[in-house]
Amino acid sequence: MQKKNEMPKIASLLADCAFKYVFTRDDSRSRENLRQLMSTLIGKELQKAEPLTNEVSASSQPQTEKSSRFDVRVVMDDGDEADVEVQLWTEKDDYAKRLSYYGARLYASQAIKGAMYKDLKKCYQIIISKECIFPNTSWLLNLDISAQENRLFKFDTMHWSVIQLNYIEQAVRENVGRGNKYLQNLLDLCKFIEEPARIEPFENVYEDLMAFSADRIEAYYKEMEERRKLDAISTRKYTEELIAEQRKEIEANKQEIEAQRLRAERAEQLLREHGLL
Repeated sequence: MQKKNEMPKIASLLADCAFKYVFTRDDSRSRENLRQLMSTLIGKELQKAEPLTNEVSASSQPQTEKSSRFDVRVVMDDGDEADVEVQLWTEKDDYAKRLSYYGARLYASQAIKGAMYKDLKKCYQIIISKECIFPNTSWLLNLDISAQENRLFKFDTMHWSVIQLNYIEQAVRENVGRGNKYLQNLLDLCKFIEEPARIEPFENVYEDLMAFSADRIEAYYKEMEERRKLDAISTRKYTEELIAEQRKEIEANKQEIEAQRLRAERAEQLLREHGLL
């Protein structure tokens, strides 16, 4: 129950239920929200964007990874597709390989039977992460497939964008959007995600977030806390198993070293017996 003079709680776009409510409802307002979002994320003005089946990149470890992330698949007016993934907290994973794997799955999911490869559309893999997943980098990483010998030669097939919200304050201080419309729009979106406010051009998104009841918000955060606990237990178990494996490996190495020492001593003894030393 909200107390008198208490600021109303507002849902976060990092919440699965709120994100999908704002961007994937079956109505014109939600479609416009999604069009605006995708135009900002990929830096290209779109006429429309439609959500497809959510969470197409289901993890092989649902007890850990799916507790900390969700994704929404989108098709745009020119047929290009995108998978927008929201990462709530970091995981024990090789993110570079994971991005490559999910990007390849997204690209390969297009229908090609009876068609030509030239008909395949470009795919975007977009990660919005609350925490740092690539340390010592920056708030925005745009990745393409290009030749080492000539960076201008690119395969216009896949594009990865990684947005790390923990670097946003630094990006704002450095005024990274100055003179670059794409970067400034993206930076404004990130600031809105961090702290929603009734400002242009996010008025509709803000109102949709406000439409969430306090009870639904509270239930969501309770669920996230439980998931964090489960993830912590899984991480601890993983760490304990890793330590146990490393101890076994160390012990095995010790035994091998001891065996090599004994063989060397035996060889030396034989050489002495034959008068060769």
